[in-house]
Amino acid sequence: MARRCFTLLEVFLTIGLIALVGSVLLFQAKPMLDHYRFTHSMGQLKRELALSKRIARIATADIEFHIKQKKGGLECVRITEEPLTLPLMFGSTIKIPHLLLEEEEAKVIFTPSGGVFRDTVLHLSLSNKKETLNLDY
Repeated sequence: MARRCFTLLEVFLTIGLIALVGSVLLFQAKPMLDHYRFTHSMGQLKRELALSKRIARIATADIEFHIKQKKGGLECVRITEEPLTLPLMFGSTIKIPHLLLEEEEAKVIFTPSGGVFRDTVLHLSLSNKKETLNLDY
C-alpha cells in the first residue's frame, strides 16, 4: 500500500489559486462595501438630525447640531442653552464613520417651530459617492 503525498508544486499551485480567487473577490467587494458604508453612515446622520429636530419641537428649545470633519469620519455634538436633563443627549460626541463633509464644519440650528437655520444644505461624500442633504424640509 503506497502513501500518496502532495508535492511541493501542488501545494504552491493550490495556494496561488486561492490567493487569485481571494484578490478577485476583494476587488469586486470594495464597491459593495463602500456603498454599504455610505448608506449606513448617511442613515445614521439623518437619524441624528431628525432626533435633534424632534427634541427641539417637544422641548420647545433651540437645538444646535455641530458637525466637524475629523479623520475617519464626522464628529457631531448636540448643544442647547435650555436646562434640559437628557443624559448623553447634549454635549457628548456622536461619531459617524466614513463620511466626508465638503466644508470643514457645519452648524444646523433647529427651532421649536420646526425651522432650520445656518447650514441647511450639507454636501457629503465617500470615495465616488456624493449626496446633498437638504435639511430645509
